[in-house]
Amino acid sequence: MKTFYQAYIASAAWRDSRVRIAEFVAAGHRCRICNAEGAEAGLEAHHRTYERLGREEPGDLLAVCRDCHRVITDHLRRRRYARRRPVTADVRRPLVGPVSLFDPTARRGARR
Repeated sequence: MKTFYQAYIASAAWRDSRVRIAEFVAAGHRCRICNAEGAEAGLEAHHRTYERLGREEPGDLLAVCRDCHRVITDHLRRRRYARRRPVTADVRRPLVGPVSLFDPTARRGARR
């Protein structure tokens, strides 16, 4: 099932968005981070905010190349998840009985 974001990004409304196109024009069809240009740069629009997703306003988007977009997204995710307490296993409670490393429902010799 596609989320609203995935469906929107794949839509003609996003491709033809006047705010998205205006950001590319204002950036001179170059990445605002590394200044890459051309088709090989793969210019994309990064959402600086999702508050108005689907009805973006000037300043909500940033023209960046594919590589810089990946770095920005990775950085933001790392920063967001760094604040979360890591999930840990309860190692004080031992496992009960033998634990199978194989799926007991699988048929031996069956090919998929």
